[in-house]
Amino acid sequence: MIRELMHDPLFLAKKATDATEDDIEIARDLLETLEAHEEECVGMAANMIGELKRIIAYHVEGEYCVMFNPEI
Repeated sequence: MIRELMHDPLFLAKKATDATEDDIEIARDLLETLEAHEEECVGMAANMIGELKRIIAYHVEGEYCVMFNPEI
């Protein structure tokens, strides 16, 4: 499901919690939302769709990827 983008800076600054396999629907929604906004962005985090989970999705060289609990 394509979700509304979150713009509230106070919400976006909150710390996300670890994602689990129970969060697969959030990951699907995040990916669909990213695909719907492919003209404006190449990646987004779950907090951008209103979920405080450590999930990101990105688009590189024609492929979409989702990462759970990424670390730098």
